[in-house]
Amino acid sequence: MDKIQKSVGRGCINILGDVKLIQQMLNNAICSLQLDESGNLNQNTIAAIDYFQKFYLGIKPDGRISPSGPTFTALELKYQNSNCKVFSIALPASSNGVKLTNSDFDKAAKKLGCEEACIRAVTDVESKGGGFFSSGKPKILFEAHIFSKKTFHAFDKRYPDISSSKWNKALYLGGEAEYSRLEKAMTINRQAALESTSWGLFQIMGFNYSASGFSSIEDYTQAMFESEGKQLLAFVNFISKVGLTKYLKSKDWKSFARAYNGPKYQENKYDTKLEIAYKKYDNKKIAVLK
Repeated sequence: MDKIQKSVGRGCINILGDVKLIQQMLNNAICSLQLDESGNLNQNTIAAIDYFQKFYLGIKPDGRISPSGPTFTALELKYQNSNCKVFSIALPASSNGVKLTNSDFDKAAKKLGCEEACIRAVTDVESKGGGFFSSGKPKILFEAHIFSKKTFHAFDKRYPDISSSKWNKALYLGGEAEYSRLEKAMTINRQAALESTSWGLFQIMGFNYSASGFSSIEDYTQAMFESEGKQLLAFVNFISKVGLTKYLKSKDWKSFARAYNGPKYQENKYDTKLEIAYKKYDNKKIAVLK
């Protein structure tokens, strides 16, 4: 196996022959990549180095490969054993969309220490007809710009439909068709794909799995498939973790809307919708529901 003479990558000397060899080795190691093997260093090559270092070596990426460093050694080993890394696209079994119960709302309100009407209000505004499609799969939206960021933009050129440096509304397929985009991304990198997807009643992004009370993205995904109750619990954990509980307790809808929905919340009248929904649920009405 040939060796590189000098370091390749971010801020390095980048001899043409060295860069070409690294591009060939990266293409061999990451089958979904397909870098241009011209020997000219570009952002795609640096992104691929970052990606390999994080997901194949498990180290903090620096975008640099030295002749005797661990990244080159790992690429050599991959070259000797050229089997591609295969990611599973299997997802948890459908639970037929188990719906929220009165008990779920009661537990959520007690855990946050707020009125149950507040929980029901947010659920009304966020749920848009429930947390599951008719098939029993949880509702999702795959975010190509998040996937691009999490994979260091290494796949933007080859897979622009699922990996984009900028948010692009036109990429959404909508509805259950979003699963085809998710599965395509999962073949490239399962973890990054699941983390780049928003899930269920409250469309909490997968990368927030820890703040939502889960030890891994796989555990989070499993919960999203199980029931709307699990989706509500994830929401409760999340807003508690990020400090939004106080806004629900005080019914400060503007502050909650700004923090949860973003600075452009007024364009969708998110705070107004929350207030209107809250007024639907006073104690007497909740008692009737129960």
